[in-house]
This record gives sequence, C-alpha cells and structure tokens, in this order.
Amino acid sequence: MRFDGLDLNLLVALEALIEERNVSAAARRIHLSQPAVTGALKRLREYFNDELLEQSGRRMFLTPKAEALAGPVRRALFQIRGEITRAGSFDPATTARHFVISVSDYAYTILLAKVIAKAATLAPFVTFEIMPPNEQVNERFERAEIDLLVTVDRFALPGHTFTELWRDEEVIISCQEAGFEKIDEDTFFACGHAVATFGLEHRASIADKHVDQKGWKRRVEVQLPEFGALCQGIVGTKRLATMHRRYALHFAKLYPIKLHQTWEPFPEIIEGMQWHKVRNLDPGLLWLRGLLEDGGKNID
Repeated sequence: MRFDGLDLNLLVALEALIEERNVSAAARRIHLSQPAVTGALKRLREYFNDELLEQSGRRMFLTPKAEALAGPVRRALFQIRGEITRAGSFDPATTARHFVISVSDYAYTILLAKVIAKAATLAPFVTFEIMPPNEQVNERFERAEIDLLVTVDRFALPGHTFTELWRDEEVIISCQEAGFEKIDEDTFFACGHAVATFGLEHRASIADKHVDQKGWKRRVEVQLPEFGALCQGIVGTKRLATMHRRYALHFAKLYPIKLHQTWEPFPEIIEGMQWHKVRNLDPGLLWLRGLLEDGGKNID
C-alpha cells in the first residue's frame, strides 16, 4: 500500500532501523533477510532524500531527519497494530491469524501447550509464535507487537490489565539417589544449587529473588536458561533446586527426583496473562484469552 508515494510497509523497516541502528539487528527483528532490509533502507533514503542512518566506524548513527521521524513513525505503527489491523470480526473456523505470545517453559507446559492443541481444532488456520520472556519482549509488548504475556504477577508490566489464571507453590527438588528425607534450612544452604535465569539480563526466578532478598547465601554450581533444565542439573548429584510444584510433579514422571517442602513459606506463584491496553476489544484476542481462562480453571 502506498500513501503519498511511500510504501507503508517500509515504515516497519524504518522503525526497526531507527531503534536498532543496525541493519542485521533490524532484519532479525522484523524477520527479513539482511539484503531485504538494506534494500528498504535504500528506498527510504530516496523517499526522504536523507541518509537516515550514517556509518561512523563500526556504528551507525541517526541523522537529524531520522531522529525527527522516530516519534511519528512509532505512533503511527502503534495505532495500526493496536487498533486498525485487529479491528472487525474474528471467526475461529476461517480466520488466519498469527498470535505472538511470550511465556516461560513452565507456563507453556502447564497450560499453553494444551490451549494451542485445542485451538488447532477450533481454529485450523490460526498460527502461534512462542517467545521466552526477556526485556526485548517487554519492549515489543509496549509497542503492541506481542499479543499476550503469560507471566507471574510480580513480573507483570505496569499500565496493562493482569488476569490471574492459576496459582502454584515452590518446592525443593533433589535427586532420589542423594538420599535426602527432609530439606531443612541448614541442609539447603550446605548443598550446591542449580538455578534458572532468564534473558540476556539473567533475570532471577521468584524463588531466587526471595533467597537473595533474605540475604541468604547459596553456592550456585549450575546456572541454566529455563526451569525445564533444572532436573538435569541435579540428577546424579547432591545439588538442590527450587521449582514450581506443578512443574516438579510433571518432571517427576520423567526423572528420578524427589519433592520437598520448603522449611518456610516461599512467595506464592500467581500466574496470569497480560495484553496491551489498546487490544482490550480485539476480537481475536478476546477469543484466545477465553481459551486460556477456561484452561486455567481446569488445571489439576
């Protein structure tokens, strides 16, 4: 589509280029090849009669023109993503819609995988893209590029509705062969630990934040990128890890692990979903949210 001679598809590339200030990074962000984004930049330069991004050493810098365009482009695409492209009706049986969801491996296993399986029957042309939680995802959510965040209440983003889906509690897991009958405080801190952190910023889990905030000191022997890897991090060793009970029960069917109560209450896990406030009346998202709410009510 063209508006006053400008191919509006180029605005998506322009937004990515302005924010990433790197052709390769912009290409990855909008799922295009580097030559395609290079071509888009060439056309944008011709249209605006400005370099937009200029090379200086190994870095690229925005020209004053690009700086001036950043706000208007962001607002225009925000409006399009949030209100225009999602307007109208949504028929699950016939609509081809691509949903982008950010979710941890825990929440994916406990609920979302079942919801996607159900959606395959109800909405055969709907597709899903699942992304792990990180700061980059949060930034994309604020631009209305992410349909749903499935997250815990403590990590919910301000300014957007959070709807609770289910609750869980923390347990300590050990290898069965380690022979632990009960994990008290002294035993917990005498052992080595496997922990999961998330994203490039290595965000700690709720349990690990609780331990840190208490000022307790642990010996972290293995740092892993997701909850699902914790069992492999302790099996065959005397290491311990903390895990949400439902996930631990899931893995207890697959690995020789044992579940233990924490010696004192750890923060309760309140898992829920968020969507951008401009998507409140998005009919497709209303349908998907309904599937998650129904699924959350039937979690064992």
